Amino acid sequence: MSNALFPSKFLKTSLPSLLLLALLIVEPAKAKAEISIVTTIRPLQLIAEAIVQEYGMVTSIVSGQQSPHQFTMSPSDRRALGEASMLIWVGSDFEIYLADFFEQENRADITLETLQLSGLTLYDAAADQLDAHLWLDTSNALKIAEAITERLRQLDEVNASHYRQNLARFRRSVESANREISELLQRSPEYNYIVFHNAYQYFEKQFGLQHQFALLKDPETEPGIREILNTRKQIKAKRPDCLLHETSSSIELIDTMLDGYELKTVSVDLLGEKLSAADGYIGLISTVAARFSSCLY
Repeated sequence: MSNALFPSKFLKTSLPSLLLLALLIVEPAKAKAEISIVTTIRPLQLIAEAIVQEYGMVTSIVSGQQSPHQFTMSPSDRRALGEASMLIWVGSDFEIYLADFFEQENRADITLETLQLSGLTLYDAAADQLDAHLWLDTSNALKIAEAITERLRQLDEVNASHYRQNLARFRRSVESANREISELLQRSPEYNYIVFHNAYQYFEKQFGLQHQFALLKDPETEPGIREILNTRKQIKAKRPDCLLHETSSSIELIDTMLDGYELKTVSVDLLGEKLSAADGYIGLISTVAARFSSCLY
């Protein structure tokens, strides 16, 4: 007697496929941890994204229109930070107004303060102040990426090999970018340029550059008349050909300091705010190099 519900032909041809489908449904795919990383600034976000990729979400809370030195958190920022698996910041020398939040004891286990990592190349901005623009030296970016990889291994052991592979890929990309930037910036032995403030020395020292002087000693403080006059004297003496300034720099203040002196001006996006996620950290450091090249040649 035939089976009205399941004809013999159906049982022979389709049942094995159904069983295989059932096994696929029951057998879970490789688990992806719900990793949520929140960084203060976009350069740290770009480095973290290179390691995490599709295995988590990385966001930053300080936009390019805001100063990391004077940033005030919104309720949504606090909520994002409170729900994060990992928090990454530069340190109290840079994100001054976020120090109280990040240094709370109950967040110590999930917080990565990049300035405290061992093996970094660090420079002083002034006699008693550390220059926190450490991501502009690619060796520091690699150290940060290594630290993020280790933290992710602890948070998500199942996918540890994935993070190690991404770190190796990131290292190769950085090494390639270093070679390309060195070739781009080695064409002239003499450079006669100035900067808005001393924010570029990590990049400059890595690639053998040196600005003449900075327009401002401290970009967070309005210059006094003595500083303005001294800067104008330097401009007349050095006769610079180009000025590098950040995209957020005050054009009005630049004009005041220059006092009618004409030269090429080139803006540099140090935080990578105008880059897409696909550009990544390599896009950031390559863009900085391209802006230097535009200023120098």
